[in-house]
Amino acid sequence: MMNADWMGGPDQVNEADAHRRIAAKRFQASKVTLVELWTYYYGIGGDVDELALDAYLNEALHLPAAQVGLVTLAMNEFIGGDGA
Repeated sequence: MMNADWMGGPDQVNEADAHRRIAAKRFQASKVTLVELWTYYYGIGGDVDELALDAYLNEALHLPAAQVGLVTLAMNEFIGGDGA
């Protein structure tokens, strides 16, 4: 599994995996393109590139908690919903 500045223990890894699975499912169910979501995410302060966001949304990369929060915020604002 790829890692991007990941320093969490087992509990944090399980929680991060759950967030990543939810984000992946929400993105896949939406009609939003990766470019659209990445552009919005980047515009609100995200700092991972489009390739890393793609890997995250395909459950192949962990992101730092702050970036996960921004991905969630972008999805909530751009795609809609409550993130659950």
